[in-house]
Amino acid sequence: MSLPIRKTAKTHKNITFTNIRTRPLNPHAFEFVINEPKKCESTAPFLVILISTTHKEFDARQAIRETWGDESTFGDIRILTIFLLGRNTDSVLNQMVEQESQIFHDIVVENFVDSYHNLTLKTMMGMRWVATFCPKAQYVMKTDSDIFVNMDNLIYKLLKPNTKPRRRYFTGYVINGGPIRDMRSKWYMPRDLYPDSKYPPFCSGTGYVFSADNSGFNHWKMAYSLCRYRRVITVHQISPEEMHRIWNDMSSKKHLRC
Repeated sequence: MSLPIRKTAKTHKNITFTNIRTRPLNPHAFEFVINEPKKCESTAPFLVILISTTHKEFDARQAIRETWGDESTFGDIRILTIFLLGRNTDSVLNQMVEQESQIFHDIVVENFVDSYHNLTLKTMMGMRWVATFCPKAQYVMKTDSDIFVNMDNLIYKLLKPNTKPRRRYFTGYVINGGPIRDMRSKWYMPRDLYPDSKYPPFCSGTGYVFSADNSGFNHWKMAYSLCRYRRVITVHQISPEEMHRIWNDMSSKKHLRC
């Protein structure tokens, strides 16, 4: 599976591309310590869902497995759910994740330190996993473990299995923003790492899809109502308990009209 490349008409005047053909842009020199290399061997999936999570979020992972991330929900439409982690500094937590992996076979781990500042590495790991072990997947979604995904909307309204797969598209909730210079902020960005005052437009990491159109993604929490959640694709900051409650309500009321 080839990753999408976004062309830009403007480059920073201090950036040169002299060696771009002779050096790797992102070497990502990490090794898999937990892997599921055979998950795509039988049939290429329609959709691979990559879910960024942390070691202590077992309840969230289990809620996803039992609700929208259940790989068997759509019958002939093959869905794969993969949870992404790094290595924890606590060996007990690492052992617990290894045991969980042996039960569910849906966890991938590389040997970088699992931390907030390494979320980019976690995303790159997921992309690397798809490109290496599942290159024929039609679509890939990256999301987080506190996100509720309206799978009916995602599968049937956005991706449309019966239509020709889109190629070289990348979509989600697009953000136009700039770096935060406040050192107390979780999202602090020092000037020596990024001197410009604006970021290029980017998709919120709470939910984006490779090869799709651009609507229905919410990177904030939204009060639940059946009709409102039917219209969206992702909703942020959903607890495991809410995940079950929303899933059960939407599943049991498919016959109701809004």
